[in-house]
Amino acid sequence: MGGFLVTSSILFSGNAFSLADGKGRFVLPLDMRKQVKLGSGGENRLVTSFHGKHPCATGFGTIFRQQQEDAIAARALAAMTRGEDYDEDGAREKLFPLMDEINFDDGGRFFLPEDLKEVSGISDAIFFVGVSRYIQLWDPAAYEASPDGHALLKAKCRRFLAERAEARP
Repeated sequence: MGGFLVTSSILFSGNAFSLADGKGRFVLPLDMRKQVKLGSGGENRLVTSFHGKHPCATGFGTIFRQQQEDAIAARALAAMTRGEDYDEDGAREKLFPLMDEINFDDGGRFFLPEDLKEVSGISDAIFFVGVSRYIQLWDPAAYEASPDGHALLKAKCRRFLAERAEARP
């Protein structure tokens, strides 16, 4: 693993914006990139998915997939102990098919899958929000309009969008 220690304490925090470059690539923020790489065994691998509650994409290191599998197995065991039914396969079918593993270069540049961009409303800008075990990837306008968004982060999105509007000819 190239000297990288992979632990279960890969935690994401902070926020940042990225504009697509001329080729349509986005840049994973440096601090988040370091955590993704750590959570991917030292490889430049980002796993993306769609958030189940919010209209945004998610990103994380490859180790998070195993943590999700472990959580499903633990829920199944707990349900069995209580004498309850638990649909392990159903839980996996809702989660794993949505995950795509993509490469990013050493500068953090990556292509977000087109279908994921479409369903999350992302076009040429991403607002990255670190939320502990994963990163949320938002269209800045969608985050600003979200009823669940934090007031401080909404203000950042409003400022970002206003500055972009002023900069456009």
